[in-house]
Amino acid sequence: MNNTVTASTVQTASSYRWVILALASASFLFTFVTRFSWPPLIPVMRPIFNFSAAEAGSFMSAFYFGYIITQVPAGILSDRLGPRFILAGSLIIPGIMMFMMQYMTGYSSGFWMRFVIGLAAGADMAAASRALTEWFPAKERAVAWGILMAAPSAGLLLPNFVVPAINSAFGWQAVFEIIGGISIVIGILVLCFLRTSDTAQKKAGNPFGGLKIVFTSKSLIMLSLIGFSLMWAELGLATWANAYFKQLGFSMGASGTIMVAYGCGAVLAPLTSVYWARLFGKMRRLIIVAFLCQIPLTLIFGQIQQFEILLGLGFVLGYVSYMVNSPLNILVTDVAGKEWAGSAIGTTNFIYQFASMLCPLVVGWSIDFTGTFGSCWFIVAAGSLVGMVLMTSLKIEETEI
Repeated sequence: MNNTVTASTVQTASSYRWVILALASASFLFTFVTRFSWPPLIPVMRPIFNFSAAEAGSFMSAFYFGYIITQVPAGILSDRLGPRFILAGSLIIPGIMMFMMQYMTGYSSGFWMRFVIGLAAGADMAAASRALTEWFPAKERAVAWGILMAAPSAGLLLPNFVVPAINSAFGWQAVFEIIGGISIVIGILVLCFLRTSDTAQKKAGNPFGGLKIVFTSKSLIMLSLIGFSLMWAELGLATWANAYFKQLGFSMGASGTIMVAYGCGAVLAPLTSVYWARLFGKMRRLIIVAFLCQIPLTLIFGQIQQFEILLGLGFVLGYVSYMVNSPLNILVTDVAGKEWAGSAIGTTNFIYQFASMLCPLVVGWSIDFTGTFGSCWFIVAAGSLVGMVLMTSLKIEETEI
């Protein structure tokens, strides 16, 4: 199959951009399903394998140890060779490793399998971003990015809905088997049907030009640090919320229901972010307001113990937290330009993910040290506070929404 679209066929193939968006979104969705299938299993797996809180949290960190390594190389390769094989590999390899996790014998084997899952999945975002930047004109990019960035939120929602159900019906081993199998299938579909325009084929010149742009641009460095702060807030809550609910005495199903509500808000947020950005006039203003709302909501979330209130608050917190994702990445691609979109997203996301790697560990240590979740929510909310402060100091030219 010829997966390159030449200039002469762009006009007739333009509607194929929606197929590209569907494939990119499905791939992005399942890299998040694989990573977030672990938090709902923490209350189940801790007693089975006698994991401490820090060890259980480190399985998320293991993913991100691997995840950050491939961000930059994937961006460079996506800009030069196109995203097809990179995107397919980011699903097939994690799918195989997820399937194998049902046979883990203890902490060490599980940790390293999670590391390999992250190593492969880390290539996904840069490749998906390259595909969208290549196929969608500027006037449609905000809509395309809104749909793409709904995928991570859905990837957070689905595990909290399906993992408890699969575990209850078939056992924890089946969770890894089913999710791994689906990831492999989507990877094969990407391999077969993702097309690349001839503008993304191998370029002459310096392959590290995108890195130079990122690290010599004050705006891109600031955006990277803002993304770090965002990931700190999002991943800290997503990793430890289920364990917090168990301490409150909620069942696994009730805990999953709250996180489903959180995930519903997180899915809706990027899909509606264009509306809010137009209302505020600038994406930068929208990001500041979203961070400002996250801080008190996170602290209140950690004080509430009533199921019904947590359900509604979880939806609102998910909505305001994930409102930032889409406009933040649009700003990154706007500053970097189309030619270096993959490299810029890969490099900035590399910086983002250090927070995803560190925050679950830091929160786990605080829980082990104090024996409670009291400090957890202040640690998580600190990310939103830092992100807001950084964004207020950023001066940047925005394209028309």
